Amino acid sequence: MATQFLKARQTKYAAYAAIYIVAIVAIVSTANILADRYNKSYDATANKRYSLSDQTVKIVKQLKQDATITYFDQPRGFAHAKDQLELYSNLSPKVHVKYVDADKDVMVTRAAGVKRPGTAIVQIGDKKEEAKSVTEEGITGAFIRDLKTTTRTVCFTTGSGEHQIDDANRDGYSQLRDLLGKDEYSTRSISLLQKAEVPGDCTVLVVGGPSGDYQQP
Repeated sequence: MATQFLKARQTKYAAYAAIYIVAIVAIVSTANILADRYNKSYDATANKRYSLSDQTVKIVKQLKQDATITYFDQPRGFAHAKDQLELYSNLSPKVHVKYVDADKDVMVTRAAGVKRPGTAIVQIGDKKEEAKSVTEEGITGAFIRDLKTTTRTVCFTTGSGEHQIDDANRDGYSQLRDLLGKDEYSTRSISLLQKAEVPGDCTVLVVGGPSGDYQQP
């Protein structure tokens, strides 16, 4: 009888163990299905290291068209950017992330104007912007520049020996013009000698080191 009792207990415990295993497998399977379907995450860190700001969330969730973040680097560098970039793709199905091997896909890298590894390009529609860094500030800044619809114009005065935006020499402003262009500013030269009035489309007026006196128009 003792032997039968022990066998009964063993059978009972084996049944319990089997039930527990089935339950655990079911829970894990359900969790994986939900993770694949909804792709959500919760940031429990004190400084919200793995979260995006409310401003970024608003910008991404209000996208009217698809956006692509293309990251150019060596394959071993992809993991460095993945956590940050996929925060954006997790926010909206309109955001896609691509990784390009800058050493292998040389033509693609050159065509994108990428000059150094670890560069991210954000494209929305026909507009492309290089992120200044692979951080939320850098990536979201590129989104904002892509989404700008108004043109900001920097006007440079001419006619009194000012530095010129088409001058590539040491005293020229061609590099400044190029830097402004990267931030979506348009640039043009204007003369105030004929009419002392700043055009209405000039967001900023630059008087770049005149070498002579201004004459009354």
